[in-house]
Amino acid sequence: MSEIDNLLNSLMQAPGMRVMHFAKDDTICKNIRNFCKGSEFDSEYLILTFSQEDEEKLKYLEDDTTKVKYVNEKRAKFNIQAKLYDYLFITNLPNETQSFFKRVYSALKNGAPIFIFLDKNDRELAYKLESELIESNYVASNKMEIDDFLVLSSKKMHGWSGA
Repeated sequence: MSEIDNLLNSLMQAPGMRVMHFAKDDTICKNIRNFCKGSEFDSEYLILTFSQEDEEKLKYLEDDTTKVKYVNEKRAKFNIQAKLYDYLFITNLPNETQSFFKRVYSALKNGAPIFIFLDKNDRELAYKLESELIESNYVASNKMEIDDFLVLSSKKMHGWSGA
């Protein structure tokens, strides 16, 4: 079992669990899909891409629990069908990260964790993103090395910012 699978298995599963993932390729997508499919509860896994080409490359992952959609990076909000998500995974960062963190905030349940997967050696970017997360009302940030990644995790602050 990979360290990514260990991370996923440490997450709480609940009825109606929803997972949002911004991706460019299938890095960790299969792990997350298996995590959702292995849940004893109904779950949804939404993979969002910032290009239509990436969407086409990832369409093969679609099934009864997994959907792949293209979204414009500049979209005002990332609430997809007015649903709130339990977990957010990011393996593809947009160009404007701080405004992205603020816009995705409203799509997450209070206290929802986010996991940003970075190159293991990119600590400078991790510190920059951590600062942006704090400015965007995320708390309890932490960095950990998992497989070949440096993973920055944080949580949506409970009931703050009016979002």
